[in-house]
Amino acid sequence: MTAEYLRAVRAHLGRLSRADRRRALDALSAQLEELVEAGGDPVTALGEPAHYAAGLLDALAGDLPEGSASRRVFGIPVETRGPVSAEIRSRVWDPANPSLFVPRLFGIGWTVNLGAVAVRAGLIRPDDTDAEVLRSIPERDLSAARGVPLVIAGSTAAALALVWRSLPSSVASGFGMTGRPRGEAPKWTLTGVAALGALPALWAQRKNVPVEDRLVRAASATSLSVISASVVAATVVQARRPCGRWGLLTGAALPVAVAGSLAVVVVPLRSGLRRAWHAAAAAPPRSTLPKEKTP
Repeated sequence: MTAEYLRAVRAHLGRLSRADRRRALDALSAQLEELVEAGGDPVTALGEPAHYAAGLLDALAGDLPEGSASRRVFGIPVETRGPVSAEIRSRVWDPANPSLFVPRLFGIGWTVNLGAVAVRAGLIRPDDTDAEVLRSIPERDLSAARGVPLVIAGSTAAALALVWRSLPSSVASGFGMTGRPRGEAPKWTLTGVAALGALPALWAQRKNVPVEDRLVRAASATSLSVISASVVAATVVQARRPCGRWGLLTGAALPVAVAGSLAVVVVPLRSGLRRAWHAAAAAPPRSTLPKEKTP
């Protein structure tokens, strides 16, 4: 009963930042445990989950969520805290937030909330990312997730090194909507494009951070490494076969980047869910009867 109540309240708190939501649910969880020990009923003591959640939202109304953009320009979010704030980074994986698009981690505009995508695709439920599940994720799965962007970035760098001598001194500096080059630039600029995928991949290798942040780092790095690889590939092919519209490869890479980012989070998370479910099934049932008072 308490788990269902907690889950129902969580489903109504998507508007809160992740930090506020976690604090509110931790406090509610402790309160529910006390009710269980006293033999109380959550609905009787606290009201319906929707009403309880509405009270929390009203109490926190007017506060600036930590996950919101630091400022806006003509209504467009502008963010600069993503590289240094785990709370800001977590907005790209927030299953409890139903919004598909959230402010970017760095720069102007919006990015995809992979958590909302996973929920809508039926891969997880909004309340699946809790502390117990994260603790249950095997270390090998976390290592594999971190390794995905590293492999992509490394493969991109290796492929670029193999064709470097055969490239002309000038290559496409970018591509338009039609896939045609917009201009030319020295070929060494390709090393900068490759670095845009390699540096985030290295940044994602940190182990001394919370599990959730490790997954978010891996997802962000995977997306950037895929986009970097697509730009390098399109530029190299364009240099060798100038008649094509190879810039369209970069557009085709966007859904691949989203799918890859989603996979490096969902696969370990589902592994943690399975382990948490098995552990819960093996645990002895907890009594909900009130404790007898000693005379």
